[in-house]
Amino acid sequence: MLPALALYKEGVQTSIRTALLSLAIGFAALSKEAAPVPIIFDTDMDSDCDDVGALAMLHVLADRGEAVILATVTSSKSDDAIECVDAINTYFGRPDLPTGSPKGEAPKQASKFAREVAKLFPHKLDSQEKAADAVHVYRKILIAQPDQSVVIVTVGDLTNIAALLKLPAEAAAPSGIDLVRKKVREWVCMGGNFVGRPAKDDLKLGNNNFTSDKAASHYAVQNWPVKVTFVGREIGSVPSGLKAGARLNDLPESSPIRMGYQFYFGGKVKDRHVADQTTVLYAVRGLRDYWDAETQGYMDLQPDMTFEWRYDKDKQHSYLLKRKVDGKPNDHVIERTIEDLMMQPPKK
Repeated sequence: MLPALALYKEGVQTSIRTALLSLAIGFAALSKEAAPVPIIFDTDMDSDCDDVGALAMLHVLADRGEAVILATVTSSKSDDAIECVDAINTYFGRPDLPTGSPKGEAPKQASKFAREVAKLFPHKLDSQEKAADAVHVYRKILIAQPDQSVVIVTVGDLTNIAALLKLPAEAAAPSGIDLVRKKVREWVCMGGNFVGRPAKDDLKLGNNNFTSDKAASHYAVQNWPVKVTFVGREIGSVPSGLKAGARLNDLPESSPIRMGYQFYFGGKVKDRHVADQTTVLYAVRGLRDYWDAETQGYMDLQPDMTFEWRYDKDKQHSYLLKRKVDGKPNDHVIERTIEDLMMQPPKK
């Protein structure tokens, strides 16, 4: 009986140790899962009001502890764009966030909302010339971060990404591409139309984020060395059918988010596609039950910005796919999630 009792006790102790180990692993996984995602946000902030909604969402997710905003840079060489970003950052209580814009050749276009938002709301920057060089902001931020931790989100042109990859080493500072390899976990890129299987893009749906600076887009996609996930127009723009924003009319006129949409539509706030918002939502929360992803193959992007998705090798490229729940697209869940986040006021 004694040997049996000893074996029984040993079995109980082993079970307890196993249970405690499982709990510890579970808590560690939860802690890792709950850690805020460090984000560099790169936007054109002049072409469409969904940039306003996306930056608002990112601030709210940071208020909730789901993200840490490391920097907000513009790909547009426009006073209006960088000042509008600065005004939104200030409204959400983060007036000292590092900001920057391109100093070399870069796209810019007239905006229906950026100048008006900048005129109405407090901010410190009063011109694009006084902003830091976006690529130097990237370098400074990346050097200070833990290895393979940063998520870069682009919802505009790829001008800054190409410049970062071309940035040479300087004194003690590593080259841009070496910093990306060491510090970046994932680039989440709003761009492309992933039509058919295998996917291809003939540009009939439009692809402004790639076509405004074709040379930069081609260089960035061809030379990016770590994971990249593309959020195509069929996820949050035409032909996705997803829209949000009309509820922003319930926000006060003291909100730059409401006013960005109001100026964009020339008076009355309306629903707008959510291409940039879906990009931020994926960057912070991942796939969850929102989307699936194609993780095999790569985007073979041509200089004219058409592409085919090829499977002859793997380059750590992926793109989002719509997910069906109970046989139906979960579009309304995504729309409601995005709009609820955009409606949140700044955390006091």
